[in-house]
Amino acid sequence: MDLATIIGLVLAWGAVVYSMFHCTHGELGAYIKPGEMLLVFGGAIGAAMMSMPLHTITGAVGFVKKWLFNKEAHIEHMIKEMVQYAETARRDGVLALESVAREAPDPFLRRGLQLTIDGTDPEIIERILRIEIDAMAERHKHGKHLFGTLAKFGPGFGLMATLIAQVAMFKSLGGDASVIGNALAIALTGTLYGCILQNLIAGPVAEKLGLRSQEEVFAKEIVLQGVLSIQAGNNPRVVEMQLLSFLSTRQQATIAKAA
Repeated sequence: MDLATIIGLVLAWGAVVYSMFHCTHGELGAYIKPGEMLLVFGGAIGAAMMSMPLHTITGAVGFVKKWLFNKEAHIEHMIKEMVQYAETARRDGVLALESVAREAPDPFLRRGLQLTIDGTDPEIIERILRIEIDAMAERHKHGKHLFGTLAKFGPGFGLMATLIAQVAMFKSLGGDASVIGNALAIALTGTLYGCILQNLIAGPVAEKLGLRSQEEVFAKEIVLQGVLSIQAGNNPRVVEMQLLSFLSTRQQATIAKAA
C-alpha cells in the first residue's frame, strides 16, 4: 500500500471534516444531502459513461487498486541486476542467462532476455519490446482519462445541483426565513460535492495514475536498454554506465557509495 496516498487521504479528508465539524459545532449532518449527492456523483459517473467505452468503466476497480496498492519499482536494484546479467553473459555466454530468463519476476525482462538468448536481431528485439511499452502506456491512459473525466464533470454537476436548489429557494422567498435558509444550504452543498469529487477523489486519483504510468514506462525503458546492451555484448562496466545515465547525480553517488 502506498504510504504517500494514505497520508494524503488522512490529511486532506481530515482537514475537510474538521472544518465541517468546526463550522457547524459538530452537526455534520448538515452536509449530508442525499438528493444532491445522487445528482453530483451519479450525474458525473453517468456523463463519464456516455463519453467513453464500457471496458474503461468496468476497469475502474483495477485502476483504484493500482492507485492504492501499486508496487514501487526499485530502479537501483534493477540496474544492479542488469549489470549482473551482463557479467554472466560476458563470462559464460548469452546462453547462460537461460535459467535467469525463466526465473526473473518481471515478464518484460523475461521476454527481453529470452529474445536475446534466441539470437533475435537487436532491431526486432527493440521493436517488440517498444510495442509492449507503448501498448502499456496506452492502457494506462484509460484509467487516468476515466478519473480525469469525473473530475471535469464533478463541478459542473455541483453547479447544476446548486441551480436546481436555488429555483426551489426562490419559490419560497415569500415564506419563512428558515425555509429559505434551509433551501440555500441545500443549494450550496451541491457545489461542495462537486468540489469534493474533483479535488478529494477523482482529481488526485487521475494525477497519481498518470505518474504511475510514467514510472512504469521509465523502468521498462531501463530494462530495454539493458537487454539491448547485453545483446550487443558490451562490457558490464559500459552497461552499468549506460543505465546509470537514467538516474540523477545524487542517485548515482548513492549507488557508488554502496558499491
